[in-house]
Amino acid sequence: MRHDLRAEGYAFRLRPVTLADASFIVELRTEDVERTKFLHRISSDVARQEEWLASYFERANEYYWVVEKGSNEEREGLVSIYSVDLNARSGEWGRWVLCPNSLAAVESALLVYRTAFEVLGLDLLRCLTVADNLSVVSFHETSGLRPTGQATTELADEGRRLRLVEHVCERQDWPKVRLKLEPVARAIALRLGRSP
Repeated sequence: MRHDLRAEGYAFRLRPVTLADASFIVELRTEDVERTKFLHRISSDVARQEEWLASYFERANEYYWVVEKGSNEEREGLVSIYSVDLNARSGEWGRWVLCPNSLAAVESALLVYRTAFEVLGLDLLRCLTVADNLSVVSFHETSGLRPTGQATTELADEGRRLRLVEHVCERQDWPKVRLKLEPVARAIALRLGRSP
């Protein structure tokens, strides 16, 4: 969806994806197979990514961002909130992938939750993670998210069967999650020479 939602953090920010980001998206999501093996696969054709973005811009209730460094607008990764149901006040977040050696993980997650609960007014945000992606499963649980169980799904276009773990963060959990993530985000900002 074309939107103008931005989120400023201590060292990083979220800004809406544009058509000009198509080659960055392709590069980030296709070049390092080991790092992106838990993501839905996309074509390495930039023109196809531009077509996907054009269709994304027309869809409602979906927000896709580039994660940038606040100091120089260097692109660090991607993240999205999608399947937003304003009646149920719920959504899902994902498409989360960062450049190698990026320090934006904690703050990009913090900004996603802040946007979901304080800007979009959601009551529940969930994420589905491939169970074998142990570092991300651990990140969600360490952040204070509640695992609700596992499910198996088949990605039709890829023929893969994957076990997924669902984690949820409800509005009443957000203050506790924020207390876990915010000090870490501040410390990373200081390490990067940004004063929080």
